[in-house]
Amino acid sequence: MVGTAAAAILAGEGARVTLYEREAIAAGASGRNSGVVQHPFDPPLVELYHRTVEVYRMLGAEAPDAGFVLADAPAGLLLLSRRPDEAVPALAAHLAARFPDLAPRALGDADLRALEPTLAPGLGACRIEAGFPVVPSAPTYALASLAERRGAVLRLGRSAAPAVESGRCVGVRVGGSNQVEPAGAVLVTAGPWSALVIDPSGTWQPIRQVWGVVAETIMASPPRHVLEEAEMDEALGIGARGFTGDAPAPAAPTADAENGPRFSLMTAAGRSVAGSTFLEGDQPELRPWVERILRHGAEFVPALADAPIREVRACARPVALDGRPLIGAVPGIEHLYLCAGHGPWGISTGPGSAQLLADVVLGRPAQINPAFDPGRFGPVTTD
Repeated sequence: MVGTAAAAILAGEGARVTLYEREAIAAGASGRNSGVVQHPFDPPLVELYHRTVEVYRMLGAEAPDAGFVLADAPAGLLLLSRRPDEAVPALAAHLAARFPDLAPRALGDADLRALEPTLAPGLGACRIEAGFPVVPSAPTYALASLAERRGAVLRLGRSAAPAVESGRCVGVRVGGSNQVEPAGAVLVTAGPWSALVIDPSGTWQPIRQVWGVVAETIMASPPRHVLEEAEMDEALGIGARGFTGDAPAPAAPTADAENGPRFSLMTAAGRSVAGSTFLEGDQPELRPWVERILRHGAEFVPALADAPIREVRACARPVALDGRPLIGAVPGIEHLYLCAGHGPWGISTGPGSAQLLADVVLGRPAQINPAFDPGRFGPVTTD
């Protein structure tokens, strides 16, 4: 997502661009996510979100045949709670104070089920004007197509690493060779593997892998809204959304055998994707988790219990240690740049991040929030 966006933007500005992709376009989280462009509820990330929507609008206008056009208006997001009287009014008030443009509205059981008849009884929700469901891989493919159309060269199935000499990046080494392909600037957008691409020793580790497992189903009458489970502590700034003050955003939550998956559901092109997990460590076994995801999801949307499963997939989300992405120059190495660590917000904030960083690479003024400075994790040391 970020790499194809950066390639398209830079090539569109006349730069000579080569994009190295270790596997295939959209092979990782950029093509295996749930599939929703979402407001991130964190003020520094909101700017990236609005920039990303602008990139998607440009993409639809300039390359309508590329297979991706963002809807004119969001589908609407329902933040669901099983504590409707306690949690929902406070959540709506909190979001109205922080993000009035989202028009948050508290809905009780009767109003909620009139709006979405597929929902289970006894729920409440805060509805906001957000949420663009998309086919997960579609924007990444479309950005890659636009990059090629603008003259970028895509080299698929080729790993590459920065070639650093005396603290300065002079190009890339491809496929483990010693031969350097020169470049005026190198941008690393390798998701959860970005830090290892920059520092193979593993000493500099500001990004970790958090695995998301989702189940793609076919529902006869899917909800029209994007659905997410909302916990009160998260909404008030303790967890994953609604951050208060200027403190760094907390890292993405984890889901394990004790606290389980977190419910979400969105539908695009007739496919409904239920999720999701936030698992640390190695790639998880899919079958046990998909059963738990659907069982938990059926507590909110009972029809999920019998929905046929079309696909089960997992992706490694690149989560920065403080929950906010790394966008800018790599500390300690000249002409080397990094754009990674977006966590579950890559599809919603990645292209906007690439747009900002493209200005930096091209030597233009760019006001990148200091919260995203890779230097906050210290310099990268090289031999």
